[in-house]
Amino acid sequence: MYGKRAALALLLLLLAAPMMAQYNIKKLMDEGRRSLDQGYYVVALQIFQRVVGLRPDKNEAWYLSALSKYHLEDYKGAESDCSRAISIDPFIIDYVELRAMSRLREEKYDSAIVDFTHALEMNPDNCDYWFNRAYCYSQEHAFAIALQQLDYIEKRWPSFTAAKDLRQTILATQRLRGSH
Repeated sequence: MYGKRAALALLLLLLAAPMMAQYNIKKLMDEGRRSLDQGYYVVALQIFQRVVGLRPDKNEAWYLSALSKYHLEDYKGAESDCSRAISIDPFIIDYVELRAMSRLREEKYDSAIVDFTHALEMNPDNCDYWFNRAYCYSQEHAFAIALQQLDYIEKRWPSFTAAKDLRQTILATQRLRGSH
């Protein structure tokens, strides 16, 4: 009789354990988000690293870890964590955008161009993606492509002054290069 009860208790405990673990992960994620929202990036990073240690398949934890690193100006770490999140779910645009921005900050313009292009495939109406890709082209000295991108931006979003400023910078750079 006691053997059956012990076996039943053990079975119930084994069935409840994953639910408790899932609850703890959710609780950790909520705590990490709060820390991130409040600007406690180191604390948030520690929490999200704990989550990915427990659940390496948790793409959102990888992304939020990357976001924490980005705010701490660890762009290489942010890029790496975004790549992990993207490998789990490549269709979440926020992951691609953050990796693109991390690569831009690392001055990996060619890789950032690839990511901004991917982001534009998912959301072609985002002016910032267009502009950041044009900026990356300009940093790669692909001025003709950058200017084409800026033409499109200025037609579609005429009040976007950053595009006009970048155009002026590119044209000034071209004039300086032409005078030498």
